[in-house]
Amino acid sequence: MSKTVFRYFFDFLDGQEKWLNTMAGQGYRLKKCGRVTYTFDECTPNEYEYTVEFVGDKAYSQAKDYRRYLEGMGLRTFTKNINLNFSYGKVKWRPYAKGMGQIATSPGGFNRELLILEKRKDGKPFELHTDVHDKLDTYKTVRRAYVWAIFLLLGLTAMTFIPGVSSMPPAMAWVLRAIILAFGILFIIPAVKYSSFVNRLKEESKTFE
Repeated sequence: MSKTVFRYFFDFLDGQEKWLNTMAGQGYRLKKCGRVTYTFDECTPNEYEYTVEFVGDKAYSQAKDYRRYLEGMGLRTFTKNINLNFSYGKVKWRPYAKGMGQIATSPGGFNRELLILEKRKDGKPFELHTDVHDKLDTYKTVRRAYVWAIFLLLGLTAMTFIPGVSSMPPAMAWVLRAIILAFGILFIIPAVKYSSFVNRLKEESKTFE
C-alpha cells in the first residue's frame, strides 16, 4: 500500500534526512519523490535508512557520474530539488556553486540539487564522508546556498521601498514585506545551523593538522 506526503524542507539536508529516517522507522520506504511530494511503500519498520547528499555545486555530468558511482556501491538513489536558483528560460544560475556547477539547465541538473540515498539497515553508520575536510567543504557549500537565498530576499525587500518600482498600495507592500520576512527567517534558521556545523568542523580539523 502506497502513501503520498506533501512536504517542503527549508532545511533540505539534515532536516529532510531525519524525516526520511523517521518515516522508515515507522515502516515506510521511499518509492519516488517530486518537487513537494514523497510517495512511500509500506515495509518492515527500520528496514531501510537514508542519507541526503548535496550535489548542487557540481556540473550535471559530474553529479550524474557521482550518482552512477553510488549506485554501483549498491545504494538506491533519488534526485531532489531545493529551488534556490535564478532562472532565465531553461537556463538556471546557481550562485552558490563553483565553476560549471553554477549553470543548470532544464532538462539537466536543475531541480536535481540533492541525492537521496537508501540502503538496507545493517547496523553500520550511513556516512558517505568520514573525512573532516570533506564534511567541512560540503557544509560550507550548503551554508553558501542559504546565504544567497537570504541576500535575494533582502534584495526583493529593498526593491519594495524604491519609488516607482512597484505600483502596489502601501498596505499591500507591507504585506509583501511581511511574507518575505517570514521566508527569510525560515532560511536564516538553517543558515545559522550550518554555520555552527562549519565552525565545529573547523575546530575539529585543527586537531588533525
